[in-house]
Amino acid sequence: MSSRTLYSSQFGMTLVEMVIAIAIAGIAIAGLTSSFSSIVGRTADPMILTQAQISAESLMEEILLKPFADPNTGLVCTTNEAARADKNDVCDYQGYTSSGITDQNDNPVVGLENYDVSVTVVSSAFGSAPVVPASASLLVTVTVTNPLGSDVVLSAYRTQ
Repeated sequence: MSSRTLYSSQFGMTLVEMVIAIAIAGIAIAGLTSSFSSIVGRTADPMILTQAQISAESLMEEILLKPFADPNTGLVCTTNEAARADKNDVCDYQGYTSSGITDQNDNPVVGLENYDVSVTVVSSAFGSAPVVPASASLLVTVTVTNPLGSDVVLSAYRTQ
């Protein structure tokens, strides 16, 4: 047997090939890690948007369940109670703002301190004719700003 036959049947990698393979694998892993970190950093975004949406819907439902006119006076949009617990008609929520989400008794909701809420209530006709005149309908707009800086805006009409 010649020495040439012995060397051609051996398998393996040289040290240089091994170092190059490790370097290529390191570059690939670094690229994957950076893409995964950007994905992981945004996994809370849907939760934050959902919390803002649910908070806006909850406040909108609270407002729309109130009477159209003040139950004490029978008048529409004449007084505005300051405390949220005292608000007894839709117009009382005009200009309502809150830094942080609160319940109906103005108690802060833990974990939602970084959300801002604002409400506008205006007389507004709606319908193509208009079907309902402005004197008999109120447009309620609830805006919740989340910690990401985006707004969730809900609008609904409350009629007499």
